[in-house]
Amino acid sequence: MKASIAQGGFWVLVLFATGMFVSPVVAQSYLSPNRKVHGFSTTVYQSRWLADEDSDQDIYQYWNLEADEIVPGHARGAFSLRLNTDIDGRVSGAPGRTIGGPGSGTYVYDRDPFYSVDDARDREYVDLYTGYVDLYDGDPNQGFVRIGRQYLPEFDYIQADAIKLELPVNSWAKFKGYFGQAVSFYSGHDGDWTGGLGLEIQQSPTSKWWMEYHRYEDDISDDHSYSIETWQQPWEGASIHALYRGFDDQARDLQVSLAQYFSPWDLTLFLDYQRLFSELGDLSRQNSPLYRSGLLEQNPYNRYSIRFDKALPCNFGLSGGFSAKRVSNNDQDYGNHDYENGDITLSFYPSEKWYYSISGEWWNTDPESSFFGYSGEIGYSPNKCFDWTIGSSYGNYVFRYEDESQGVLYRESPFIKTYYTSLKMNVTDRSHVKVNFEIEDDDRDNDYYRLRLIWGQTF
Repeated sequence: MKASIAQGGFWVLVLFATGMFVSPVVAQSYLSPNRKVHGFSTTVYQSRWLADEDSDQDIYQYWNLEADEIVPGHARGAFSLRLNTDIDGRVSGAPGRTIGGPGSGTYVYDRDPFYSVDDARDREYVDLYTGYVDLYDGDPNQGFVRIGRQYLPEFDYIQADAIKLELPVNSWAKFKGYFGQAVSFYSGHDGDWTGGLGLEIQQSPTSKWWMEYHRYEDDISDDHSYSIETWQQPWEGASIHALYRGFDDQARDLQVSLAQYFSPWDLTLFLDYQRLFSELGDLSRQNSPLYRSGLLEQNPYNRYSIRFDKALPCNFGLSGGFSAKRVSNNDQDYGNHDYENGDITLSFYPSEKWYYSISGEWWNTDPESSFFGYSGEIGYSPNKCFDWTIGSSYGNYVFRYEDESQGVLYRESPFIKTYYTSLKMNVTDRSHVKVNFEIEDDDRDNDYYRLRLIWGQTF
């Protein structure tokens, strides 16, 4: 553990050295003065450890930059990426197995996107999220061609190395289309392709429609998807969003959201409904190409939600909500459960410098697993350069599960306490330092600690 701490100290110095390197003065010296470049860079050092001295350390960098005028009047561009170094990766010693026998082959978790979220890979890597150039003549609002790696939020949020065309048809209609190769950070995609067409109709400043069709082909399956989406503000204080999606030859899902502000009571109400019509299994692409796993299998369900945000006298505020999910035909299995969930928060702002809140949350799933917890937080911000937060939460989990081999129903009820604090300081108008520390303590002595040091820089 001492060696790990020493390593961590070295990387903390690297963190701040990197932050100084990307400061506005240094960064701008590499840019032509007639180019308008803006964005942000964030450098993070994270250390996590358990009471038994097991630990993990990582350092990250996130970059997101946009150039408004690479060629004035004709080209603009952007890129975003994530760099990661696992300082003390545990691939050789982590629990699991390898393909090709113990001690050889490919470590299975190294190919698992859910495990990689923990960054327990003993190597450095770079994930390029976007990197594209827009070509246009005079004004990009009059149409442009985008070439490169990009997200396509209008087309089910596909990420692709693609060519995209966005072209206004007239003052109220816009055509969009794309073609390219889908991106996956977790599996190969040679020979795959995706393409789509869509039409945006802006009836008025308070009414918009979007209709699209796209296709995705790979060596597993060929998917046809289409959607109709609308945003409406039918009367004062109200906004409605609705989305219907189809998948191949069947309905996929329906989402409807309504928000209404009631001025006499200073109250905002949010209503949401979602219906999944058909089962989504291993061969169904859900939002991200090639991101397939048994964890994503979903049976048809209905989900309901109601939330509110109410301003109270004397600088108090109250917010909360309730949601419920019902699996169709009670066809429940792992990851497909009926549940109910509720939460409520009372906030108090006695002055511009201080903030207090207390919260409670409850949920219950079939078969009768549940959680109840409450938390409190205090914030202090004496000026624009300093922000401090401290808080704690207490949660009681109840897990009920059946051992199929013995036909016995088991019940576990761990009680977990979490304490955390966060300190943020603005070093300049464009840079800040932030420190987060968290302790998680349960009644089984599985104590967990996490430290995060962050340098943020805007351009």
